[in-house]
Amino acid sequence: MSRQKSRLKIRPRRPWMVPPGLLVLSEPFEGFHILEELGNESGLLLWQCLRDVDLWTSADRAHRGVIFADGALHQRQRWLERQPDGVVRRIAESCAVVLQRPMRLRGEEVADLCEEASTWASDTGLPRTAVAFAQRCAMAAPEAAGAAYLVGLLARRNADYKRADTWFRRCLALARRKRDWRHYGMAHIGIANIHIQRGDGAAARNRLTRALRTARRHGLWGVKAMAFHDLFCIEATAGEHALAEGYAKAAYRAYGPSHPRLPALAHDVAWHWVLQKQFHRALPVLCALAPHFERHVERMIVTSSIARAAGGAGETEIFETAWGEVWRMVQTRLATERVAEALVNLAHGAAALGQSVRVEMAASQALTVARRRGEAQERLAAEELLAHLRAAARGKSKDAPAAEETPTQCANADQWASELVAALSESPPPRGVVKRG
Repeated sequence: MSRQKSRLKIRPRRPWMVPPGLLVLSEPFEGFHILEELGNESGLLLWQCLRDVDLWTSADRAHRGVIFADGALHQRQRWLERQPDGVVRRIAESCAVVLQRPMRLRGEEVADLCEEASTWASDTGLPRTAVAFAQRCAMAAPEAAGAAYLVGLLARRNADYKRADTWFRRCLALARRKRDWRHYGMAHIGIANIHIQRGDGAAARNRLTRALRTARRHGLWGVKAMAFHDLFCIEATAGEHALAEGYAKAAYRAYGPSHPRLPALAHDVAWHWVLQKQFHRALPVLCALAPHFERHVERMIVTSSIARAAGGAGETEIFETAWGEVWRMVQTRLATERVAEALVNLAHGAAALGQSVRVEMAASQALTVARRRGEAQERLAAEELLAHLRAAARGKSKDAPAAEETPTQCANADQWASELVAALSESPPPRGVVKRG
């Protein structure tokens, strides 16, 4: 026994290795996606800023004073004077500090500049530009777990799951090394969301359980609420309605009535009622959500959810309005983030109203997008709708899936729906992030 104890005492601790994040993008040259997505002088200006940051981060600290040509800052300022005032110009003016004082600049300052550009690009609907600047943020601050998490988050939104996975795992290692437990828990949640997108609920539950354990151990209410929120979405999708209700209420208690993510939870609770065919209960909550989302993708998801609930409730006028709005949003953006999800919602709403032509139109397009992006859940939903439609055409089933409302499994559902509508109406419109639609 003593010999075994002595062996345990001298056993060396394994170092916590930090894996690298995937850096190479599938583009002809560095920054090509920025030029492609913007396609104008603003894109060229941002591309120049990106290349300046690349040169600064790749150079040795002692040589940063000579990496830029003499007069580079003056030439950039002359070009900036000809640009119209706007967000891109302000970002470029901020990035010009790399040219102005390359020797005295700290990595954290460059990382903040890149994060600002990445956030703007993400909110504007330029996903590949957002990923490019997020990676430069992580390169400028290679020990920051938050920078690694940002790359993983934006890559996942862009359906680049391999890249997202490598950066979330890097975030895990960096956060554990620095005892940054908030980003440690969020990285687990990020990996769980990749599993959700791939349709692997068991792996997602495992990651979310680890995030919850971390949140409880270190008193991280925000991480705890996010984990409960995602667990609710998983169980609601799996049809475990009673368990999902419990997770939703736990997330609501953790967020609090004035939390900026309350609209996201309210949307997902309403979506849960839609899955239970409680359309009349879900529709007022969804309509109250309209002012609470600014990002193009999130507004598209909320509007498509309104279309699905309105179709099930037989509210044809509301459905027609939402149908047109979603298609306009889909067709005016090159980015395809969550487009398949929105189109599946439209197809369900049309099916409930017996509009078979629209069902085929929306479901077929959803299937194409879901296959291209590797979104298993949306692909299966679109295939099921199309299979039902073909069976109906052969006379082997009814014209549309049953839309009759089923009894709720929650005795206080009506009271909770009213409470959510009141909270959304009384609070100022915060920015939320819809987790699942």
